Amino acid sequence: MSGLRSVKNFGKVEAEDDAVLDYFVEMNITENVDSQDTFLVLGRKGSGKTALYRYFTEDKHKDFSSGLNLNGYPWKVHEKIKDDGVEYVESYVASWKYLIAVEFAKIVIKLSDRYQMTEVIELKKFLDENYGTSNPAIKNIFSPSGLKISGDLEPQVLGCKIGKISLTGRQDNMQLGSELNALTEKILSYVKRISEVSELERVFLHFDELDRGITVLETSRKNLIIGLVLASKEIKKYLSSSSTYFKSVVYLRRDIWDELVFSDKNKISESNSDFIEWNHEQLFGMIQKRIGVLLGAEYSWDDIDDGRRINKQPKWKHIIDRTLMRPRDVISFMNTLLDVTKKKDDDELVFENKDVVESRPKYSNYLKLELDDEILPHWKDWEVCLQALSRIGKIYFKIEDYSAAYAVTSSKNQKTYSDAQSLEELYNFSIIEYEARSGYGGSGWKSKFANPELGWDSNATRFKVHLGLKEYMKLKEERT
Repeated sequence: MSGLRSVKNFGKVEAEDDAVLDYFVEMNITENVDSQDTFLVLGRKGSGKTALYRYFTEDKHKDFSSGLNLNGYPWKVHEKIKDDGVEYVESYVASWKYLIAVEFAKIVIKLSDRYQMTEVIELKKFLDENYGTSNPAIKNIFSPSGLKISGDLEPQVLGCKIGKISLTGRQDNMQLGSELNALTEKILSYVKRISEVSELERVFLHFDELDRGITVLETSRKNLIIGLVLASKEIKKYLSSSSTYFKSVVYLRRDIWDELVFSDKNKISESNSDFIEWNHEQLFGMIQKRIGVLLGAEYSWDDIDDGRRINKQPKWKHIIDRTLMRPRDVISFMNTLLDVTKKKDDDELVFENKDVVESRPKYSNYLKLELDDEILPHWKDWEVCLQALSRIGKIYFKIEDYSAAYAVTSSKNQKTYSDAQSLEELYNFSIIEYEARSGYGGSGWKSKFANPELGWDSNATRFKVHLGLKEYMKLKEERT
């Protein structure tokens, strides 16, 4: 009946390899990116940033959107295109603005049918002379040693026309920013004119995979990321008077954003960023969507579940409680559960409680590896804290239990933080939750992944290890 045996998997954990558009679930953030002020999309690894990126660059938006995947981007080359005439955190704004202007130019040239417009001819000439094509790849934008500029596109700096901008081999980079800014403004004025005459409704860029390849978040990479965010903001403002809607959207992991420090950060967080958040109902809706696509629209969770509860919970909630509220985690658990279930000889396969329980150890190992990828670039010795939690041996623990266990494990290893500081970091990365008392005599568990804006309570005394790590750390679920 259920057809589970015919299902290969419930999707790929990596959104790049998944048929994500078949399963896409629209959320408020979709509208905010599409037509509101959001140009910075934040989320944990696996929360759906790349799925959203693909929705805007492969689906109905693809005709006026360009997807710029920075996997393999020459960051070391870009590091040299630095404006030394401004504060170091703004030193890459000018170079990113130029790159964004070139990408906008590529789109409007492709979309416009005004081939004889002076602006179209001049932009194509500029691109052909410098890159050998009017459609250069993003990785080649800073590959020329210099940029040749002629005709009406030639800008002025301090009253003097500049026919060439040197990108490499300069004695100093004090004037590089002003030269690139002058060229960028010329290009954008042409882009604006072409798009308005061509009656283009909107032109979008989407930058993804800024975190790919990061093992240590170095200062230079931080400044490059800050530069891209600030450049997106400035160009959005510069082109705001156009009848064409321009936007450069940046997709970034929340933990990386939290490490960046610059003056406009709070303004952008409040006015121009959106955080991808999922709740139980939305994640269950994602499961239902995938069931319908894989088995047929008439199928739902009830058709593949035997209906029995685990510890008074529906199975789907038991699964989601072991995730970090991310689609990636749900897909991983569901795929493991599917493999376990298909080992049975039953003609009509359904998920049983024993299948879910048997799936947990493999999933728990997956979750630990996911957390390694996310945490290690920021916190090298976080394993010391895991060893302390394993030493306690229980899901629920008190602060004195942790202090004693941490004193033992940290004495044998290098440590970055005190026990109190390490507890806060464990909370920030959603490894633990803390118990919060209400004014009515009750209490509840507070977690970062379920409440992203909720801060740490330094007065908390009772804690809980995330359930998804229970099997990996061999913890008992005994209450203190």
